[in-house]
Amino acid sequence: MKKKKVWFRFGAAVLAAVLCFGTLCACSKTDREIKDEDTYASEIEAMGIFDSTVADALPQTIIHKLIMEHFEAPLPEGKTVKKAIFLGYDGFRDDGLENIKDMEDSAIMYISGQGGLYHTFSGGVAGVNEQATSTAPSWMAMLTGGWADYNGIDDNGQTKDPDVKTFLTKIAETGRAVSFTTSWREHTATSYQPDIVSAIETGLPAEYTHQIDDAATYYQVLSYVAKPQGAEKTAQEDPDAIFFTFEHTDHAGHDTGFGNQNEAYIEACRTADSWGYEIIKTIEARSTYAQEDWLIIISTDHGGTGTSHGGQTPFERMTWLACNKTVELSEENKTFALTK
Repeated sequence: MKKKKVWFRFGAAVLAAVLCFGTLCACSKTDREIKDEDTYASEIEAMGIFDSTVADALPQTIIHKLIMEHFEAPLPEGKTVKKAIFLGYDGFRDDGLENIKDMEDSAIMYISGQGGLYHTFSGGVAGVNEQATSTAPSWMAMLTGGWADYNGIDDNGQTKDPDVKTFLTKIAETGRAVSFTTSWREHTATSYQPDIVSAIETGLPAEYTHQIDDAATYYQVLSYVAKPQGAEKTAQEDPDAIFFTFEHTDHAGHDTGFGNQNEAYIEACRTADSWGYEIIKTIEARSTYAQEDWLIIISTDHGGTGTSHGGQTPFERMTWLACNKTVELSEENKTFALTK
């Protein structure tokens, strides 16, 4: 009887330890926001790395305008061709920049040193045409230059208005080759499905590729931008406008929590940005780089809070834009959005 009591106590202790361990494991996944919503913006400003203030945040729709203006502008002296690449880091919230600001191989800091790093915002204009701070509506705003009331996408799982054109389609219509590379299936299966079908049916020089993961996306984009001496590439192998997304940070955010309280999120920020750096250095190593006028943009679609996003908190709405060229903080740019 005594032995049975000892065994019971020992078993209970083991059970308690197991439950405690399970609780600790569960705590590694942060389902609540640990930062203060009222001081978050000032924390971001305190990093001292932005070339604008939160009050002067640009709408993320500005990216469409910047890319179109780049291709429409005259070539600088000594340049013979326009090129642009838009690196999309999914779910890379503002305080994630803390993880890369001192990295030697940071793509964000490298190109912002040439142009600038600017505050932007996701989720539409507060109180006017708000939309979910989710993946599909956010990238759609950047690619089309308008919010949901323009392109028809206010949340995930929707197909864009086929009459609304992305900057990729507009550029392809001028005869230049463009590419869209992603590993998130909804982009190609749902959101941009009309664009893909139209490009195939009309012979538009636009290539949409779905990759199995970020590593595959990375190698696909490297193959686009690499151009060693003597290499002969077709227009589609060497696109003039490139857009792709890395999912590192969004996956880590949903798995363990958005924000720097999680090692997985910190590492995802660093990995995505170091891969972006390698892509940019590969561009600079092109045998034809000296004759090319490159616009390089890096941005994110949304932030996050806890392990989710979609709402209108500053953790989700506040985003950023790095560019190798200076962006004017004019009223026109601060209020830009195409409308029907």
